[in-house]
Amino acid sequence: MIWSIIEALIIATAISFAGSVQLGPVNFGTIHTALHKNKKAAIIFGFGGSLPELLYCGLAIGSSNFIAQYEGFENYLKYLTTGVLFLFGIYLILQKAASEHKYKSQKKGNELWLGATFGLLNPQLYPFWLFIITYLRTNSILENDMWPVQVAFVVGSVLGAFLLQLLVAEFTTRKREFIYLRLTKNYNKVLGVVIITIAIFQLFINS
Repeated sequence: MIWSIIEALIIATAISFAGSVQLGPVNFGTIHTALHKNKKAAIIFGFGGSLPELLYCGLAIGSSNFIAQYEGFENYLKYLTTGVLFLFGIYLILQKAASEHKYKSQKKGNELWLGATFGLLNPQLYPFWLFIITYLRTNSILENDMWPVQVAFVVGSVLGAFLLQLLVAEFTTRKREFIYLRLTKNYNKVLGVVIITIAIFQLFINS
């Protein structure tokens, strides 16, 4: 049991960290806060933006538990989630970098609540975690469904997202011009290509 809890925590932390790399609302908010305020304010914003992972990952686990009751349905989800990955990769490639002016409404001392709001309004979190949990279960990676293991997984989703925000705040503070002028313009396209490659590879595995 202890190992299953630790394993779930580590897996969720790693996946959440990697999944949070895309330049979504929270990342841009953290970057903006670091550029226009300071590192501490950016970390607080990032922490607030990570908290909604609790809600969306928890909802995804509940949904996955419901889906698991229907025998054979998970096999169809393998192809569905591959399609979702492919479409999401295309979306990232076509997506324009968010404009800086969208993040100028922050007021002093509101970083935690603003971060949480940005996280709650991220439409990708729930389908992302539903896909991840379904994938892990259908491939026998996350088999233990006892509640302590599920709680550890949810906590890991927050931890991974927050660790990424810590790095974003630190890196933005040290490399302001690089982040502002280069990374925000090109990273989504690179990530989109990587995701599409993973989707194609997954399709061959499931075939």
